[in-house]
Amino acid sequence: MNVSGKVENGGLLRPPVRSKRLPDDDLEAIAAARALDEEIHDPSRIRWSDWSANGKFLKPETKALEFYVEGYPQTQPLNEILKAWNPDNVTIPIPFRETLQIFNYSNLKERALAEEYRNAEVPFKLYDIPNIEQVRKKWNDAYLVDVMDHRRGTQFKIERSKNNHFMYWQHKQNMPAKYKDWIPPTEIITGVHFAQWLDWAHTADAEQIESEATHHYLMLGTMPLTQLHASHSSFRPRENNKYRHFVNNDLSIFTPDTENFFITNIAANKGIQCRFGMRGVIAEAHYDGGRNMVAMLKGAKRYILSPPTSCSNLKIIPDRRHPSFRHSTTDWSHQNQADTQLNQAHAIDTVLREGEILYIPSYWIHYIVSLRYSIQCNTRSGSPPNGQGEQDVRDCVGEENVPARNAEKNKNIPLRRRRSRRGGDLTE
Repeated sequence: MNVSGKVENGGLLRPPVRSKRLPDDDLEAIAAARALDEEIHDPSRIRWSDWSANGKFLKPETKALEFYVEGYPQTQPLNEILKAWNPDNVTIPIPFRETLQIFNYSNLKERALAEEYRNAEVPFKLYDIPNIEQVRKKWNDAYLVDVMDHRRGTQFKIERSKNNHFMYWQHKQNMPAKYKDWIPPTEIITGVHFAQWLDWAHTADAEQIESEATHHYLMLGTMPLTQLHASHSSFRPRENNKYRHFVNNDLSIFTPDTENFFITNIAANKGIQCRFGMRGVIAEAHYDGGRNMVAMLKGAKRYILSPPTSCSNLKIIPDRRHPSFRHSTTDWSHQNQADTQLNQAHAIDTVLREGEILYIPSYWIHYIVSLRYSIQCNTRSGSPPNGQGEQDVRDCVGEENVPARNAEKNKNIPLRRRRSRRGGDLTE
């Protein structure tokens, strides 16, 4: 029985229709069947013996940044990327040729190269990360239903959209009168258990729902590391867990006591943000101010990354008082809009596969498509010391809409107030 895998068909990867459903109450059997099926059929999963999935994915030769004479990464016109593979289509074109550098984290030489790319504030990907391997195996359906629905302390929100597009928004106090007619682009729904959302996500894969169907997007987050460490002394461990939240306990590389490869500034960290996507979900293009490590724990997502120099060509909402500040108003899946509104922007295209981590530098605009049921968790380290990309964003949205980098000042703000000041805690 094939419940969620993909098979090759005419050079494309297509999810088959599920022939028979297992009993909903038999979560262990469902998880085991899906795991077996994915292991056999799904090339979006990483296997260290064959990263390419038998030639379906291609990557550039591993090399130091200095050898990119013409610059890195090599971008393309954004509208051409969208024309070649429309975002509403979740079928991966095969073979898929990666342009980002992809490093084996468990290889110390490659890890050192990755650190050079990270310090240069350019995007890259990692694979073979031991902690990520542990989590992708641990987070099966049964485990997630248990920690999400049956244990105290796990809170999440679910948004519903009439189609596959999810524009981030945040209610803001004292919005200007010009936004009085603004309507939230999605609806937050309550009273839904994780198990129900999970069934929606698996059904979306099985029935191959279209982009115009109703979609649901689940989000959760943990507290900033400084706050987590401060509260840790009063927590009584249970079941050998160090922290209250299962995400902190499981994702140890994103929950360090001191700076590491993934978090280079604990004081500026905002916690871990996890996104549970279903087939076709699109998170509209936006930028974030913090250096961003994105781990793909289940499934796969497509990321289109555009450098800060393209910000002024992406129709970004420039007013920080707007509920969807720093997001693009253009529908990237609408080819006519892309050709007329995005034809001066440049970008790169990558598929973030299960087991990989993507580094998104500060202020890089990113557009995200969930290609199937997926789980992605990310964490940030604040703005880079040298402010790379910041001036491009200031030119794009205006000086008054980009707060100055003031980490030292932020340290003196009480933690509760500090978190409330931050916009975008629930963005990708």
